[in-house]
Amino acid sequence: MGGFTQLKLKDTSEENIAKHNKILDDLKVRKCFRFYSESDVKKEYEAFIKGEGAFAEHLFPKAKIKSYSDFKKYWNPKALGEIFCPPAGTLQFDCYFGRTSKRAMKGIKGYIINALLLPENFMKTPFEGASGSWTIFLERCSASKLNLELINEKIRDRY
Repeated sequence: MGGFTQLKLKDTSEENIAKHNKILDDLKVRKCFRFYSESDVKKEYEAFIKGEGAFAEHLFPKAKIKSYSDFKKYWNPKALGEIFCPPAGTLQFDCYFGRTSKRAMKGIKGYIINALLLPENFMKTPFEGASGSWTIFLERCSASKLNLELINEKIRDRY
């Protein structure tokens, strides 16, 4: 499957997702690396309504989608798979073949360290876990030994 990697927040409320996306913004991590939220689903719905993007008719029957709630029946991780439609509160990236640059991986690593060191995360972690090519990410993100120890202590690879 390649180097597909996911990092999932425990608290997937819109407010918490926005807080974590703000940390990514402050660290100047590229905009394409953000936690997926309800606002992302709304953007997809708007694109569907305007006829923009690629929405295959067999997956998105226009005759059956009359509202946002109808759209969400078709646009969800169970219907499309997590790669195409991630669960809310999930940050996704691909570690293989330079699809996520070393600079971006360092930025994501910086975000993780910052999030783990927030005062409200003392003695706990904001992350549910990681999956996919998490160990490859840890090898390639240029983390110090101390940072790797912190990350490995607080974030468990789910797979």
